[in-house]
Amino acid sequence: MQTTKPPLILLLFIALVCQLAVSQLNPDRQAASDNLSVERRAMNGEPEAQDEMGVAAEERHQYADAFKWFHLAAEQGLSKSQVKVGYFYDEGLGVQKDHNQAVHWYAVAAAQGDPQAEFDLGMCYHKGEGVESNAAQNRTAAVRWFLSALNHGYVNAANGLGLVYEFGSTPDYKEALRWYRKGAELGDEESQYNACRLIVQGLGARRDYSKAFHWCAQAAEGSSSYTSSWGQFGLGRLYEDGSGVQQDYSEAAKWFRESAEQGNPASQMRLADLYSKGKGVQQDLIEAYMWIAVAGSLGHPDALNKLQSITAKMRDADVLKGQALARGWIEQHPRDPEDDPAESINYHP
Repeated sequence: MQTTKPPLILLLFIALVCQLAVSQLNPDRQAASDNLSVERRAMNGEPEAQDEMGVAAEERHQYADAFKWFHLAAEQGLSKSQVKVGYFYDEGLGVQKDHNQAVHWYAVAAAQGDPQAEFDLGMCYHKGEGVESNAAQNRTAAVRWFLSALNHGYVNAANGLGLVYEFGSTPDYKEALRWYRKGAELGDEESQYNACRLIVQGLGARRDYSKAFHWCAQAAEGSSSYTSSWGQFGLGRLYEDGSGVQQDYSEAAKWFRESAEQGNPASQMRLADLYSKGKGVQQDLIEAYMWIAVAGSLGHPDALNKLQSITAKMRDADVLKGQALARGWIEQHPRDPEDDPAESINYHP
């Protein structure tokens, strides 16, 4: 009996299916192969591959290794790696903290028109870190770099401009609010919270609680846990004070809790206050102690005094329970070395 050979296209199809099956059975082997390819290209001096190696090491919190790769790519002129090198010097990640070096690398990347670098350089001038101690010149430079970053599409630079005008030696709340509003309208979540904060206080414009609520609600729904936690804090304060809404301690506690669970020290302190007074929640000094202790571990400046005050009202056994709860929360929510919750306190909520 005569047999027929399968068509060539069928053989190719079968080979393709087999290849896909093998790759699906060995995803780790494929990933390892891809990583090896990237590492080989990085070792051969390819800056994009070196940057990839740096990003991967950073995600593993292997900062010294990440810094090495970013620095190699930065020396070859890759602006995003230059920004990373500046950031690592700024935060002391994998290398000794050095604001002068941070400014140097931000400036090198900014000269290439990198908007992240322009923003970071603006923040250095705003904070007076790694630059000359001339407040007037630093303010001018900060404004210039923030404007450049904004013109290049970096919307958070509008918030930076707001900070310059709000926290300068001669605050200009009207101008600060103008920039916060611009950033808020562009979708920047920090700007949304700061617009809410100034409007509630009647700084830069008359009080308008409906607008304040709108911007805090927008920030609370944001994609970043850092900025959404501040929007949630703002809503909590509005409900706690009854500002433009019916005073509702239960609603305030809900928003403070959402924010507190994301690591916001200000909300942790407000939630603790509600627990200590039994407002919106059942009075519970142990729970209050826990949140104050957690806020203290994240750098809140008022935590120590509050702990001493509440401890005086508690039995020793209850203090131990509060301490155990705080330790448990901290262990379950390990801090990212790149986060600095204490810096949030500078927003003067």
